[in-house]
Amino acid sequence: MLAFLLPLASKIISDAVSKIPDNEELGEKLIDICLVILGKAVKLTKTDMDDQLLEVVSAAIKSREEAPAEGE
Repeated sequence: MLAFLLPLASKIISDAVSKIPDNEELGEKLIDICLVILGKAVKLTKTDMDDQLLEVVSAAIKSREEAPAEGE
């Protein structure tokens, strides 16, 4: 059943994401949502590599947010 539903869910999500308008504030929210989803996925794995990768990605995004905007 999962083998059938997973590709269907993936297609629905892909179609929905492609219809999202380009908007900076919305993009930031999507990044936050992706980090939450990645965090949950990492908790389901038994490897340390996933944990380390999530930490690096989260730190990179946080440092990007803390960096001063160009022109300031």
